[in-house]
Amino acid sequence: MFFLFFLCSTVACGQKVVILKDSVKYNSDQYVLEEIKIDSRVKHATLIQNQIQDANDIFNKPNFKTAEERLKAKKDTLTKLIKNDELRQANYGFEQYTILFQNDKILNLSIHLQSFGSPFEVYKYFAFDLANGKKIDSSYFKDKDKLKKQIQSKLKEQAKAIKLTDKDLSSFILKTDAKNKITGITFIVYDKEKYRNSGYEEFEVDFLWSEINKFLEPDFSNFFNNN
Repeated sequence: MFFLFFLCSTVACGQKVVILKDSVKYNSDQYVLEEIKIDSRVKHATLIQNQIQDANDIFNKPNFKTAEERLKAKKDTLTKLIKNDELRQANYGFEQYTILFQNDKILNLSIHLQSFGSPFEVYKYFAFDLANGKKIDSSYFKDKDKLKKQIQSKLKEQAKAIKLTDKDLSSFILKTDAKNKITGITFIVYDKEKYRNSGYEEFEVDFLWSEINKFLEPDFSNFFNNN
Protein backbone atom coordinates (compact mmCIF):
# COMPACT_ATOMS: atom_id res chain seq x y z
CA MET A 1 0.00 0.00 0.00
CA PHE A 2 1.40 3.37 -1.02
CA PHE A 3 0.03 6.82 -0.30
CA LEU A 4 1.08 10.02 -1.99
CA PHE A 5 -0.46 13.32 -1.02
CA PHE A 6 0.11 16.93 -1.96
CA LEU A 7 -1.34 20.29 -1.09
CA CYS A 8 -1.95 23.09 -3.56
CA SER A 9 -4.14 26.12 -3.84
CA THR A 10 -5.82 27.61 -6.87
CA VAL A 11 -6.72 31.29 -6.72
CA ALA A 12 -10.01 31.92 -8.51
CA CYS A 13 -10.18 35.11 -10.57
CA GLY A 14 -7.46 36.72 -8.49
CA GLN A 15 -9.82 37.14 -5.54
CA LYS A 16 -9.57 36.03 -1.92
CA VAL A 17 -11.17 32.60 -2.33
CA VAL A 18 -9.04 29.52 -2.96
CA ILE A 19 -9.63 25.82 -3.42
CA LEU A 20 -7.23 23.70 -1.39
CA LYS A 21 -6.43 20.32 -2.91
CA ASP A 22 -4.98 17.11 -1.55
CA SER A 23 -4.78 13.59 -2.95
CA VAL A 24 -4.28 10.04 -1.83
CA LYS A 25 -2.83 7.50 -4.25
CA TYR A 26 -3.53 3.82 -3.74
CA ASN A 27 -2.29 1.27 -6.27
CA SER A 28 -3.31 2.66 -9.68
CA ASP A 29 -6.03 4.98 -8.35
CA GLN A 30 -5.61 8.53 -7.18
CA TYR A 31 -8.34 10.17 -5.13
CA VAL A 32 -8.47 13.97 -5.18
CA LEU A 33 -9.77 15.84 -2.15
CA GLU A 34 -10.82 19.49 -2.13
CA GLU A 35 -11.79 22.14 0.38
CA ILE A 36 -12.72 25.76 -0.17
CA LYS A 37 -10.96 28.46 1.84
CA ILE A 38 -12.22 32.01 2.34
CA ASP A 39 -9.40 34.43 3.11
CA SER A 40 -9.67 35.89 6.60
CA ARG A 41 -9.49 39.37 5.08
CA VAL A 42 -12.95 38.78 3.60
CA LYS A 43 -15.58 40.16 5.93
CA HIS A 44 -17.76 37.39 7.44
CA ALA A 45 -15.36 34.75 6.08
CA THR A 46 -16.05 32.35 8.96
CA LEU A 47 -19.82 32.66 8.56
CA ILE A 48 -19.61 31.93 4.84
CA GLN A 49 -17.22 29.02 5.34
CA ASN A 50 -19.49 27.45 7.97
CA GLN A 51 -22.49 27.62 5.65
CA ILE A 52 -20.51 25.90 2.91
CA GLN A 53 -19.38 23.16 5.31
CA ASP A 54 -22.97 22.64 6.45
CA ALA A 55 -24.06 21.98 2.85
CA ASN A 56 -22.73 18.41 3.00
CA ASP A 57 -22.50 17.06 6.54
CA ILE A 58 -20.03 14.38 5.55
CA PHE A 59 -18.46 14.22 9.01
CA ASN A 60 -21.63 14.45 11.12
CA LYS A 61 -19.85 16.74 13.55
CA PRO A 62 -19.53 20.49 14.23
CA ASN A 63 -17.79 22.71 11.72
CA PHE A 64 -14.01 22.73 11.54
CA LYS A 65 -12.32 25.99 12.43
CA THR A 66 -10.21 26.09 9.29
CA ALA A 67 -10.37 24.74 5.76
CA GLU A 68 -6.99 23.09 6.31
CA GLU A 69 -8.38 21.11 9.28
CA ARG A 70 -11.38 19.90 7.29
CA LEU A 71 -9.18 18.89 4.35
CA LYS A 72 -6.89 16.98 6.69
CA ALA A 73 -9.90 15.23 8.21
CA LYS A 74 -10.99 14.18 4.74
CA LYS A 75 -7.54 12.77 4.02
CA ASP A 76 -7.25 11.01 7.38
CA THR A 77 -10.69 9.45 6.97
CA LEU A 78 -9.99 8.30 3.42
CA THR A 79 -6.59 6.90 4.40
CA LYS A 80 -8.11 4.93 7.27
CA LEU A 81 -10.90 3.53 5.10
CA ILE A 82 -8.42 2.37 2.46
CA LYS A 83 -6.11 0.86 5.07
CA ASN A 84 -9.01 -1.08 6.62
CA ASP A 85 -10.45 -2.03 3.21
CA GLU A 86 -13.72 -0.26 4.11
CA LEU A 87 -13.87 2.41 1.40
CA ARG A 88 -16.65 0.84 -0.68
CA GLN A 89 -18.86 -0.02 2.30
CA ALA A 90 -18.53 3.48 3.75
CA ASN A 91 -19.88 5.30 0.64
CA TYR A 92 -17.26 7.97 1.25
CA GLY A 93 -18.29 11.37 -0.12
CA PHE A 94 -15.96 13.39 -2.38
CA GLU A 95 -16.58 17.13 -2.65
CA GLN A 96 -15.45 19.16 -5.64
CA TYR A 97 -15.77 22.94 -5.66
CA THR A 98 -16.11 25.36 -8.57
CA ILE A 99 -15.92 29.14 -8.25
CA LEU A 100 -18.58 30.28 -10.71
CA PHE A 101 -18.28 34.02 -10.13
CA GLN A 102 -16.85 36.41 -7.60
CA ASN A 103 -16.24 40.10 -7.14
CA ASP A 104 -16.11 42.33 -4.08
CA LYS A 105 -19.86 41.88 -3.48
CA ILE A 106 -20.86 38.34 -4.47
CA LEU A 107 -19.40 34.85 -4.28
CA ASN A 108 -21.16 32.28 -6.49
CA LEU A 109 -19.96 28.66 -6.29
CA SER A 110 -21.02 25.06 -6.71
CA ILE A 111 -20.27 21.88 -4.77
CA HIS A 112 -20.29 18.52 -6.52
CA LEU A 113 -20.75 15.62 -4.13
CA GLN A 114 -20.02 12.08 -5.33
CA SER A 115 -20.41 8.96 -3.22
CA PHE A 116 -17.75 6.29 -3.69
CA GLY A 117 -19.19 2.92 -4.64
CA SER A 118 -22.55 4.44 -5.51
CA PRO A 119 -24.00 6.17 -8.59
CA PHE A 120 -25.28 8.98 -6.35
CA GLU A 121 -24.06 12.48 -7.09
CA VAL A 122 -25.47 15.97 -6.60
CA TYR A 123 -24.54 19.54 -7.44
CA LYS A 124 -25.39 22.30 -4.97
CA TYR A 125 -25.23 25.96 -5.90
CA PHE A 126 -24.66 28.92 -3.60
CA ALA A 127 -24.34 32.68 -3.82
CA PHE A 128 -23.25 34.77 -0.85
CA ASP A 129 -23.71 38.45 -0.14
CA LEU A 130 -20.23 39.43 1.01
CA ALA A 131 -21.54 42.53 2.78
CA ASN A 132 -23.27 40.43 5.45
CA GLY A 133 -22.10 36.86 4.85
CA LYS A 134 -25.65 35.66 4.17
CA LYS A 135 -26.69 33.22 1.50
CA ILE A 136 -28.61 34.95 -1.28
CA ASP A 137 -32.05 33.36 -1.08
CA SER A 138 -35.63 34.13 -2.09
CA SER A 139 -35.63 37.29 0.05
CA TYR A 140 -33.46 38.93 -2.61
CA PHE A 141 -36.28 38.52 -5.16
CA LYS A 142 -39.65 40.24 -5.37
CA ASP A 143 -42.89 39.05 -7.01
CA LYS A 144 -41.71 35.55 -6.20
CA ASP A 145 -44.90 33.79 -7.24
CA LYS A 146 -44.79 35.44 -10.65
CA LEU A 147 -41.11 34.58 -11.01
CA LYS A 148 -41.77 30.93 -10.15
CA LYS A 149 -44.52 30.84 -12.77
CA GLN A 150 -42.08 32.14 -15.37
CA ILE A 151 -39.55 29.50 -14.36
CA GLN A 152 -42.23 26.83 -14.67
CA SER A 153 -43.21 28.20 -18.07
CA LYS A 154 -39.64 27.89 -19.27
CA LEU A 155 -39.49 24.37 -17.82
CA LYS A 156 -42.46 23.39 -19.96
CA GLU A 157 -40.25 24.08 -22.96
CA GLN A 158 -38.21 21.14 -21.66
CA ALA A 159 -41.42 19.11 -21.27
CA LYS A 160 -41.15 19.20 -17.49
CA ALA A 161 -43.83 20.15 -14.99
CA ILE A 162 -42.07 20.67 -11.66
CA LYS A 163 -43.56 22.22 -8.54
CA LEU A 164 -41.44 25.05 -7.19
CA THR A 165 -41.01 26.58 -3.76
CA ASP A 166 -39.29 29.81 -2.73
CA LYS A 167 -36.25 27.73 -1.81
CA ASP A 168 -35.70 26.95 -5.50
CA LEU A 169 -34.88 30.62 -6.09
CA SER A 170 -31.64 30.30 -4.10
CA SER A 171 -30.03 27.76 -6.44
CA PHE A 172 -28.55 29.52 -9.45
CA ILE A 173 -25.52 30.35 -11.57
CA LEU A 174 -24.74 33.96 -12.42
CA LYS A 175 -24.26 34.34 -16.16
CA THR A 176 -21.40 36.56 -17.34
CA ASP A 177 -19.95 37.93 -20.56
CA ALA A 178 -16.35 37.92 -21.78
CA LYS A 179 -15.56 40.85 -19.47
CA ASN A 180 -16.92 38.96 -16.43
CA LYS A 181 -19.93 41.28 -16.23
CA ILE A 182 -23.13 39.70 -14.90
CA THR A 183 -25.67 39.38 -17.71
CA GLY A 184 -28.34 37.12 -16.20
CA ILE A 185 -29.17 34.12 -14.06
CA THR A 186 -29.50 30.41 -14.70
CA PHE A 187 -31.75 28.83 -12.08
CA ILE A 188 -31.01 25.20 -11.22
CA VAL A 189 -34.18 23.19 -10.63
CA TYR A 190 -34.43 19.60 -9.39
CA ASP A 191 -37.25 17.16 -10.09
CA LYS A 192 -37.66 16.10 -6.46
CA GLU A 193 -40.66 13.90 -7.13
CA LYS A 194 -38.65 11.47 -9.21
CA TYR A 195 -35.65 10.23 -7.26
CA ARG A 196 -33.14 8.06 -9.12
CA ASN A 197 -30.19 6.05 -7.82
CA SER A 198 -27.93 8.79 -9.11
CA GLY A 199 -29.97 11.54 -7.42
CA TYR A 200 -32.53 14.05 -8.64
CA GLU A 201 -32.54 15.11 -12.27
CA GLU A 202 -31.30 18.67 -12.72
CA PHE A 203 -32.64 21.30 -15.13
CA GLU A 204 -31.31 24.71 -16.12
CA VAL A 205 -33.61 27.69 -16.65
CA ASP A 206 -32.02 30.79 -18.19
CA PHE A 207 -33.01 34.41 -17.61
CA LEU A 208 -31.31 37.33 -19.32
CA TRP A 209 -30.72 40.57 -17.42
CA SER A 210 -33.69 42.14 -19.21
CA GLU A 211 -35.92 39.30 -17.99
CA ILE A 212 -34.72 38.99 -14.39
CA ASN A 213 -34.17 42.67 -13.57
CA LYS A 214 -37.79 43.36 -12.61
CA PHE A 215 -37.73 40.51 -10.07
CA LEU A 216 -34.67 41.70 -8.15
CA GLU A 217 -34.88 43.55 -4.88
CA PRO A 218 -32.83 46.81 -4.97
CA ASP A 219 -29.77 45.41 -3.15
CA PHE A 220 -29.55 42.42 -5.49
CA SER A 221 -30.15 44.59 -8.54
CA ASN A 222 -27.22 46.79 -7.50
CA PHE A 223 -24.93 43.73 -7.62
CA PHE A 224 -25.74 43.46 -11.32
CA ASN A 225 -25.48 47.16 -12.09
CA ASN A 226 -22.21 47.80 -10.30
CA ASN A 227 -20.15 44.70 -11.02
